[in-house]
Amino acid sequence: MPPDLPRQRRRAGLYARRGLSTLPGRGLRRPCVFLHLPKCGGTSLAAALYGTVPLHRRVGVIDALATRRAAALSQFGWDDPMLCHEDLPAGHITFALREQALLTHLCWGTPLIHGHVFLSERARDAGGTGHGWVTMMRDPAERAVSNYRMAVRAGVIPDDPDAWLDGSVGRSMAQVNLRYLTGRNRIDPGQEAEAAAIARDRLGWFELIGFLDDPAGFARGFARRFGPRLPMPRYNRGAGPEVRLTAAQRDRLEALVAPDREVYDAARRLFGRAAAGRLAGDPGPPRAATGAARPGPG
Repeated sequence: MPPDLPRQRRRAGLYARRGLSTLPGRGLRRPCVFLHLPKCGGTSLAAALYGTVPLHRRVGVIDALATRRAAALSQFGWDDPMLCHEDLPAGHITFALREQALLTHLCWGTPLIHGHVFLSERARDAGGTGHGWVTMMRDPAERAVSNYRMAVRAGVIPDDPDAWLDGSVGRSMAQVNLRYLTGRNRIDPGQEAEAAAIARDRLGWFELIGFLDDPAGFARGFARRFGPRLPMPRYNRGAGPEVRLTAAQRDRLEALVAPDREVYDAARRLFGRAAAGRLAGDPGPPRAATGAARPGPG
């Protein structure tokens, strides 16, 4: 079997789904931005989302690796995907470049936009009422461990859980919800509570938030809001050995992810299984303006 045959089959299947979406009433009813939080099943979900776009329409893929390389080239004149990696000190350069690509697609009217992009007032305003924002979340501790495994495999950090938990990369991976929803690639110590409050407010900007442990709920919510029924994706599982943390390491990790967990828990109250019991025609929480009321602690 040629080594690229599985990829060719996946691509053929994608174009077949896009061909069906070209038929009247089968494609996206309205434009969508999929904000891809790292290690939350987004790669598999994105493949399902691409199939909802008719063949004659654009898919706006803001590629992670390409934007890291482009950021390094533009800032340092060196094609190195590690220089501006999201979890390293120059990661803000990559996110600034991605915002430009996001704004370009929003102004172009691209019907589906996908990438590791920050939520910002500029991007929300550029999308107006036309683009609906969606994302997928995961238990913050599980997400951070999965991110750690990937970073070790990619050579971003050494395989040392203690060094990871004590270092800036571990802190970055523990604050994904805070960083992506506030638009800041670094949350300084002491600023976690303020960032969590902003992130909770901005949950109301989303039309739909799904959860990795309930993909069927996301599929139902997406169909109500955007039209197509998504195929149930088979989420990618991280390669490599399992990470076995000691009880002390697990406690340190939970302390690191505590602000992100506040945001995650608030999202589950708005969009989780209890919220999924709405009437089928109810589109769910409205898109809130800046400063919308924060979800309560209940």
